Amino acid sequence: MSRIAVFAILGVLAAGLAIANLVQPPRLAGVDANTALLVSRTDQRVQLHFSQPIADVDAAAVSVRPETPIDVTSDGSSLTVRFLEMLDTGAEYRIEARVSGAATGSGDVITAAVRTPDPATYTLSRSSGGDRLLEHRLQDPAATREVFAAPRIEEYAITGDGLATVLRDETGRAALDVHAATDDAASTATFADPDPFRIMTAPHLGQLRSEARTGVIGVVATGAGDDGTEYDRTLLVIDPATAVVSIVTGADGSAAPVRDWRFVPGTTSLVFQSPDGRLFGWEAVPEPRVIELGVSGDLLGFIPGTTALAVAEAAGPSLVDLAGIVTGTLDAAPERTPLTQPPGSDERAVLAAAPDAVLARAAAAPSEPPPVADGVDPRSAGSALGDGSLVAGGSVLVERDGERRSIFAPAAESTRIGRVCLSPNAEFAAVETVSDGGAADGAASAPGYAQTTTNYVRLDSGETVRSAIGGLSDWCG
Repeated sequence: MSRIAVFAILGVLAAGLAIANLVQPPRLAGVDANTALLVSRTDQRVQLHFSQPIADVDAAAVSVRPETPIDVTSDGSSLTVRFLEMLDTGAEYRIEARVSGAATGSGDVITAAVRTPDPATYTLSRSSGGDRLLEHRLQDPAATREVFAAPRIEEYAITGDGLATVLRDETGRAALDVHAATDDAASTATFADPDPFRIMTAPHLGQLRSEARTGVIGVVATGAGDDGTEYDRTLLVIDPATAVVSIVTGADGSAAPVRDWRFVPGTTSLVFQSPDGRLFGWEAVPEPRVIELGVSGDLLGFIPGTTALAVAEAAGPSLVDLAGIVTGTLDAAPERTPLTQPPGSDERAVLAAAPDAVLARAAAAPSEPPPVADGVDPRSAGSALGDGSLVAGGSVLVERDGERRSIFAPAAESTRIGRVCLSPNAEFAAVETVSDGGAADGAASAPGYAQTTTNYVRLDSGETVRSAIGGLSDWCG
């Protein structure tokens, strides 16, 4: 074959390939997703990137299995799928989209799979031989491991990249430390920091909480601090990265005594309850200010993924809309929406609220008051509904769409139910149970009991997916 013929054949092949590329439909070039946020926040996005610019994609041309509400936008060679609700953990979501090239019009159905993680969750196991913080994975019952230990762990809070603890030292004072994550011999993260950052000590520190997005922590202090400052149920907001400490103040500018409090999700702002039960909003920026919310009641916590606060008022539970604190526009009492309490539940035993459900506790026996250590003001121990008070022979009820059902009841009537709280995506409830012989552990803050187990229960089915040693789930923070 002559050289000219060979070149002619190669030319024809090249032209054919060029034509084929021109009419080829878009191909999937990559997927971007922060899967950890998909199971902890609403309005999170997955981006599909294609080999060429695509024509505008209609929402009807995109589907997700398992089915979940989405919003769809396209721009250039990318398609963005926005999930309007938080996704389940440890699950695969398949996105199908019919796309066509903006220049060629050639189309095809593209499939992309996104698998959500099985995030770590924690419990605290206290004993006379020392206390242990345990990490669990709900999809893997064998994954429990110890990540921190100390002679006396009063409270803990998982931060963005570490662990904050309130420890009781040998002198009896409470110490607030921040521990950086380290790697052990198995190359798995622990918090065995040999040189933690000590923020402060005081006779009593409690209600330790963290805010994952902003990285700040908060704690309530009572007694004389390291510099001699006297605290009276004073709420301190701390940025561990800068060591800046802000004191939550009342309208007169002085430190406000605090009974209970919560961070407004995603912000450095917070809501707190005064000793007489009134609720206040507090903002740190652009300058500190306090706002009376016109509501009195115990804090049940924020509905996962929202800024709606569930409050146990005397007239019944309600939701308080605190979106104005996030936008800086809250200047008056926020709107309140009554919550439907499951019939047959205790008068004031609403425990938590999900986006579409209310959890409550039914009791066959009166509540046992929680233990409070000598010398500790019980008003600084937090909400009476979340402090570990026990119910014997009871069950956890869910009210959803006008239907009431039990999702958890201990196998033995003598087993008592303690704290109940929701996972960050409201997929599970963590239910503490205490065996009949479990005695109070004597903790000065966040009191608990020996022989405590945390049961992880699916809200939609009532299935207990696993049980773990210890109580004080990090979901209850």
